[in-house]
Amino acid sequence: MQYTYVELLERLFSVNLHSGIKLGLDNCQKLNEALGYPVNKFPSIHIAGTNGKGSVSTKIAAAFEASGKRVGIYTSPHIACFRERIRINGEMISEDETKKHLLIVFKLTEELNIPATFFEITTLVALNYFAMQKVDIAVIETGLGGRLDATNIVHPLLTIITSISLDHTEILGNTLEEITLEKAGIIKPGIPIVVGPRVPTKPIQEIAALNASPYIRVEGSFDCFQAENNSIAATALNYLHITEQAIEVGLKATPPCRMETWLPDRLATIFPNISLPKALIFDVAHNPDGISHLIAVLHQQFPGTSIRFIIGLSKSKDIFTCINLIKNAASHIYLVEAPSGRAAPIEELSKELLRQGFSISSISCESSISLAVQNAIIAAGQLTNEIVVVCGTFFIMSAARAALGIVEPQDLLSI
Repeated sequence: MQYTYVELLERLFSVNLHSGIKLGLDNCQKLNEALGYPVNKFPSIHIAGTNGKGSVSTKIAAAFEASGKRVGIYTSPHIACFRERIRINGEMISEDETKKHLLIVFKLTEELNIPATFFEITTLVALNYFAMQKVDIAVIETGLGGRLDATNIVHPLLTIITSISLDHTEILGNTLEEITLEKAGIIKPGIPIVVGPRVPTKPIQEIAALNASPYIRVEGSFDCFQAENNSIAATALNYLHITEQAIEVGLKATPPCRMETWLPDRLATIFPNISLPKALIFDVAHNPDGISHLIAVLHQQFPGTSIRFIIGLSKSKDIFTCINLIKNAASHIYLVEAPSGRAAPIEELSKELLRQGFSISSISCESSISLAVQNAIIAAGQLTNEIVVVCGTFFIMSAARAALGIVEPQDLLSI
């Protein structure tokens, strides 16, 4: 039977509905063996962290590409299209290649009776694709945690932990120490580990010492995630003897929706003949650490401005703290809900805002993400000194970007 790309993607996404998140390496090890050990066919860099791992992965991949290498990169989640997760030299895996590798992995899960999850299947698709495409190196970002993450079957040249803060506590643990130990599970015997300045020192040092793994710590205090991520990426790249010219190129690379800023001149091409806000910013800050850093950068870059937020969150997040941070910085809040089973309902977010004393007149509950963007831009433009910020879950960003006329490959499916 011939399957279309959409039919196979529907099958993959349906796995998420039935199996959800399951940590452990057994399924991936069995699939890796059945595929002929694709993880052994290219060197890799393995990156974990609460925040910053997507940006650091992008910068490192771009630097290797600038040095003439054929570079695979595996990240998650995606913004608009599943194929964003698997790229070589910046180019997404094609629909035909996605079909080919999904069919291979699905066939093995059936033949070997392996109850693989969405992320396990996707990880093996990426690893097999990189092996068959003969990449020179692959940059592999963990999905969740590290120790039992599906990606932890790789044998990297270098491991990196970007940052650690409280997130996914229902799975990784309720304390920084527990979460640190989970992420430290990517440390391999004899393999160097680079850690960011906000990673607890003692437990990582101890685990590195037990594994005889060279320990490289990025020191310093940084006023924004971008500077911190640049320093982590540069430290790793210097350790791997990448040229300064290639590093310079790499550090300029940024994934979409990380302080992605649209100024009035650019907005005017989409919204002509109306007054516009000082800026429109997209950022996937979606946990307390990310949101607090985002707000600090907004105050630094746009001093004295008021902020109109458009926000949607996943129901697994620390909604109380996220809402508290946003409401203390907001002039008005537009609540939206991602087209995902993981989304926190608008009603829940609205009730939390009201419980925390935010004025009902400054809350808009929007039925459409696109409409929220348009309404926020129009309202902010009527004031003299206001910016609009779209933040929260990755899964609101595609619709928000589409409201600006951004055309990008999209899968009309939700996870």
